Amino acid sequence: MFMVSAAIVLVMFLLNHLPSTFVRADDKLIRQVCHNSEAPTTCNQCVKADKRSDNANTVGIAKIVVDCIKFQANNLQTNISALASIYKDDVAANRTITQCQKLFSHAKSDLNTATQDLKNGNYDASDKSVFNALLYQNSCKTQFENNPKIKITPHIYYGFNIFEKLSQIALRIIDRL
Repeated sequence: MFMVSAAIVLVMFLLNHLPSTFVRADDKLIRQVCHNSEAPTTCNQCVKADKRSDNANTVGIAKIVVDCIKFQANNLQTNISALASIYKDDVAANRTITQCQKLFSHAKSDLNTATQDLKNGNYDASDKSVFNALLYQNSCKTQFENNPKIKITPHIYYGFNIFEKLSQIALRIIDRL
């Protein structure tokens, strides 16, 4: 009976320590993939915040980064929508805000396509979709910059910056697949 108990304790001890070994291997892959990006800290934060990162391969890491971009797109669209009430009496500002909301809808659609293309192994199409989403975001940002009446909040500027960084990270990862 003692031998069986000792064996069970030994097996439990070994099994308890195996996941940390696997996590270290995943952390190594995450560090390697993110190190090759232009913003490794942003990449690491995005990937490690997702529970799927524990078992992710390089394609999985790319999918996680695309999901981080989608999250940023949603945040930007929400923050931009909040500007509509501030500028409800300004036709030109409202036009810009409405156009940006549409651009982010297109960007999110392209990001959904990018995720699907990654799942299907169509990396060139995924790369193109992420690039198109970045173009939509840049178009919105340019429209705001060209309309000095609209005061952009720091949250929106920060969101644009993170969206761009994450897009560059995703493009770099996908290019290497």
